[in-house]
Amino acid sequence: MTFTEYLQHQQLAKNSIAHYERNITTFIAWLDSEQLTASSFHYNDLMAYIGKCYAHGASKRTMTGQLTSVRHYCRYLIHEEERTDNPAAGVFIKGLSRGVPVNLLHTEELELLYQQYSLQLHVDSGKKIMLALLIYQGITVGELARLRHHHFLMKDGKVIIKGTHHTNERTLTLQAHQMHLLQQYLKANKQKEGYLFMEGRKQQISDHNINNRLQWMFHQLRELNPKVTNAKQLRISVITNWLKKHSLRETQYLAGHKYVSSTARYQTTNLDDLQQALKDHHPLK
Repeated sequence: MTFTEYLQHQQLAKNSIAHYERNITTFIAWLDSEQLTASSFHYNDLMAYIGKCYAHGASKRTMTGQLTSVRHYCRYLIHEEERTDNPAAGVFIKGLSRGVPVNLLHTEELELLYQQYSLQLHVDSGKKIMLALLIYQGITVGELARLRHHHFLMKDGKVIIKGTHHTNERTLTLQAHQMHLLQQYLKANKQKEGYLFMEGRKQQISDHNINNRLQWMFHQLRELNPKVTNAKQLRISVITNWLKKHSLRETQYLAGHKYVSSTARYQTTNLDDLQQALKDHHPLK
């Protein structure tokens, strides 16, 4: 298996794969110049490479991309049994601002938004159900796009969110007021095969398909609340609000984060202070 095939197997985006390939080509060229090999370089060698990149004017964001590429490459080498360790594991660039959107919505604002939207007679039930899943279960657009009939356990009042390379699988509780509309929608679409929220005129689901529906939905939502921007804003608002009620580990499960550090970046004592991002990574400056 080649590195490209490995990345494809991990279901990474084409642009990401191309980016990682370019970075690894540069990294391997440096290893060759230092008479090192991909299967034998160590942590100190990686630090020397980072130092060399900084000396040539590389930015912290560029080096974050380089380190991510090396981490993937080492995982590939481990998979191919050419290495037993990953020198880039746990190495992060300190001081890189990890953007966390501001202008988030409190729980009360989210619930009011759903209540107002659910009363709109000109809005189809599919969009109302999708909004409820974004607000009450905090799922991503990708997870929304992949939902099928069998993921809804209506007798138990649950929905199964399948895991991916980036997220963990979890089973989330549906709100009581979601059940009636969901039952009607599932019954009306019981003959529909495949993805549940695909448009009728499309044969197959796609991000473009779902994004078109959501784009129009958020246009409608902004008429109800001008603070609303997109699905990412809603998800981060939900996660931030969860952290006020649940422990870090509980919120990690609800959000489907693979790493607790991904959840911790949303911890805050004041929503107005969300401009501050975590900077407590590996001590590189």
